[in-house]
Amino acid sequence: MTSESSHARQQILETASELFYQKGIQHVGINEVIAASGVAKRTLYRWFTSKDLLIEEVMKYRALQWLRWFETAVSERGNTPKERLLATFDVLREWYSSPNFRGCPFINAVLEIADASHKAHQVSVDLRESIRQIIMGLADEAGIKNPESFSQQYLLLIGGASLMATIEQSPNGATFAQSALSVLIDANIENDS
Repeated sequence: MTSESSHARQQILETASELFYQKGIQHVGINEVIAASGVAKRTLYRWFTSKDLLIEEVMKYRALQWLRWFETAVSERGNTPKERLLATFDVLREWYSSPNFRGCPFINAVLEIADASHKAHQVSVDLRESIRQIIMGLADEAGIKNPESFSQQYLLLIGGASLMATIEQSPNGATFAQSALSVLIDANIENDS
């Protein structure tokens, strides 16, 4: 694989990712991705033999980018695991406030693609599990009694906050979720006394 070829693949992924997110997966055709990315049709089909494969690879690419961003942003905040747990919603609030926020791309994809066997669904499930693992690790470090259960409860909060941000076009859901998380942490933290 040449550097130029790898660059073309990256360009296609970035372009398709942005188009799918801003317009919706079902509303973007292959020809629009080709035109916007500036690659030849043959180049796109060399890397992605179908739109379904392109969707899957875009979702994997976007999940990896999102997870790196989330982990890095959370790790840079707070001095303790409890502070980092609470900071997750500071990070999300900033994301929800960004001018191009159009909802969670993974929730959007699952809702847009009716076929539950589509591989984009599995990418979303895998990302959700990766987030849960991060939260479970922080919960364990913070002394939460049952990190497994806590991480599932956290996912309810992040899902609700993301949905509120999408529907209301406001980051306020992150503030409410952060308050609920604080109560949840305090109710589940193990005391040494």
